[in-house]
Amino acid sequence: MRGGGPAGIWIALVALVAVSACGGSSPERIAGPTPTPDLTPVTVKVGHVASTQWAPLYVAIERGYFQRLNVNVQLQALRLGQDPVDLISRGQVDVAVTDLNAAVFNGLGGGLAYKIVGSMAAIPTGGTPPVQLEVAKPLLDHGTVRTLADLKGRKIAIDGGAGSGSGYLAGLALQGAGVGLKDMTVIDLAATDMEEAFQIGSIDAALAPAPYSTTMERHGVAVPKAAPPAGTTWSGVLYGAKLGGSAGLRFFQALVRGARDLTGPDRTSDDTLGIVSKYTGIGPDVLRTVPPYDWDQALKPDTASLAGLQASYRTVGLLKYGADLPASRIVDTTYSKRAASARP
Repeated sequence: MRGGGPAGIWIALVALVAVSACGGSSPERIAGPTPTPDLTPVTVKVGHVASTQWAPLYVAIERGYFQRLNVNVQLQALRLGQDPVDLISRGQVDVAVTDLNAAVFNGLGGGLAYKIVGSMAAIPTGGTPPVQLEVAKPLLDHGTVRTLADLKGRKIAIDGGAGSGSGYLAGLALQGAGVGLKDMTVIDLAATDMEEAFQIGSIDAALAPAPYSTTMERHGVAVPKAAPPAGTTWSGVLYGAKLGGSAGLRFFQALVRGARDLTGPDRTSDDTLGIVSKYTGIGPDVLRTVPPYDWDQALKPDTASLAGLQASYRTVGLLKYGADLPASRIVDTTYSKRAASARP
């Protein structure tokens, strides 16, 4: 019988086993090809209202971090009266960097299709806070207001009102003083108009961000009396239903790279200030005097602040749903976790 028959096959197999048993080495395993990252070009529309809070976004754009990952960012400046929740839920923008106001939570509570995927600015540890609770200087000079508790029944200006992230910060600044926003008359007033309101006596206090807080202090119309605690976040990154997968990961990776640039001396370098000035319209010389915000190095969502924001809005009766929404329902941590493990 020829070797090609069944008996020949068995003889060949036995011989192969014998060779192996006698010390013949098995063929070396060849590793499979390394997966190529998906860099398919994608355009991402981002809604924003110009603010120093979004400095990581502006830095990432100008330093080419999005471009390197084939992400074309189209910024869409939100006009007065435009609601980022409405825009992102209807797919007119893919991403919104925004104050996490009551409308954001009401939309999530109502089942609108977007998620909180990251945090933005935070109150830094140490130094002058970038947001201060200011009190009218004449009230302090005349002894009318001696402690924060004396603000009960008085008028406080908050950009966005009680149902905004600034309202949450104001409540935290007042915490422990025996007075809350529900005990005061809250006036929704743009930060740009607060100094004039102090001057004409139409407000008694304000939650003011720099540079408006530092300017009114320098002009002698208001005095800082409290600030939100360090580490507090009140704004974040929303992803619409259409953004996910590789595109969502690449966008967030570039955004985190921008946030990591904003640590140490580079936070206030001439280049960084020039970038922030370009997008906010605030001059570099003014920005140099503004106490900087902080940013988590993976921009991870702050679940404690999300719970605190809901509690704040519920206290003033602005939430339209029942029990507070758990983080597992409204947050997607996929992107920040991947960014945290990625090489800086």
